[in-house]
Amino acid sequence: MKPTNRNSRNGSILAISLVTVALIGLALGSCLVLISNRNMSAMRATAWNSAIPILEAGIEEALTHLHRDSNSPTANDWTAEVVDGKTVYWKYRDFPDGSHYYVTNFGFGSTSPKIHSAGYVPAPLSADKFISRVVEVGTTNPPSLFNYAIAANGAVKLSGSAVVDGYDSSLGNYDPGTNRNASGGIATNSKLPKAIDVGSASLYGKAVTGPGGTVSVSGGLVGDLSCMGGIQSGWVNDDMNVQFQPNSAPDFKGKQDFPRIELIGSTNIMYLDSGNYTLPSFSSLAFTRPMIVTGNATLLVTKDFNVQGTGYVYIQPGASLRLYVGGSAAIGGGGVVNGSGLPANFAFYGLPTCHLVNYSGGANFVGTINAPQAAVKFSGNASIFGAVICDTFTSNGNTSVHYDKAAGYTGLFLVNSWREM
Repeated sequence: MKPTNRNSRNGSILAISLVTVALIGLALGSCLVLISNRNMSAMRATAWNSAIPILEAGIEEALTHLHRDSNSPTANDWTAEVVDGKTVYWKYRDFPDGSHYYVTNFGFGSTSPKIHSAGYVPAPLSADKFISRVVEVGTTNPPSLFNYAIAANGAVKLSGSAVVDGYDSSLGNYDPGTNRNASGGIATNSKLPKAIDVGSASLYGKAVTGPGGTVSVSGGLVGDLSCMGGIQSGWVNDDMNVQFQPNSAPDFKGKQDFPRIELIGSTNIMYLDSGNYTLPSFSSLAFTRPMIVTGNATLLVTKDFNVQGTGYVYIQPGASLRLYVGGSAAIGGGGVVNGSGLPANFAFYGLPTCHLVNYSGGANFVGTINAPQAAVKFSGNASIFGAVICDTFTSNGNTSVHYDKAAGYTGLFLVNSWREM
């Protein structure tokens, strides 16, 4: 009987076992490496995605800077720097988790500035390393925002000893000594000679025309509050190019209120409480037939709006009126009396069929006018406290325009492009 080689068989079993264990170990190691790589990829993807909210925070701060710091671009810790011969403004902000952003505003003061925002987040499992993403954002300044005392498509003509300047109603009433600034600019898309005719008036703010348009001064001035006459260097340019969007009538979604009418003898007072109202037309020709606004009212007048004689519209303190007009507006007599003294409490919107807004009322106009298709004409000695958007603007007499800087706080520059760099 042939003897069995037990040692050889045991060695084969050991070799097979070692190979099997090695293969299993290699498979497990590969799985661990794969899982680790996948985990690292997932962590990096999470960090990559989390960089977007960081840089978006930078974009929001840049938009606020464009909107709020127009007169003081280095306020709120913004730093000025010259890049390619042009001044830009940048800011850094960090967060408790180690993430941070750098954001830069290019073209500050123009109608279409650009923003570069870079967001940095800590890289996973890597000390002192970051994952970053950078975007370039294009913006546009929508014409519905009141960034000038007067913004127009066509010619702007002042007369007499009118004064155009600025103030901030959030700080109180206009006061030449304590609440006054040179933010009351005039801008027009017109490319014609005398696109802005200042005449003998005083414009304390910038004058901006369309390409090739000119600014005319005859005894008046354009510049800051220290300007003594003529056109101050750096306060006139011709890069205005804004498309004014037409206003739309408010959609009350079927919910409408009816004016409260008070009839006492010869009086016929129309009261607007808080609510939404529609009238085919409105006319106040006598002090016994006024409109009195007691709440936060929105009024749509589909045709003409007329105040003459001793008629008037009175907005009580604490009340507000948003007025949409589809026809012509002729406001004389006692005018519109804004009892609050705040321009934000009276907003006039001219619909595309509103081609004329004529104000000759005895009361100062305290509010905003947004009527891109209308010729806006002011006569007499009433002043404007607020801002105007129009097709053309003409003042006869000594109508001054005191731009309310707070009127520009109603909105921000709008993002119209986004490109990752």
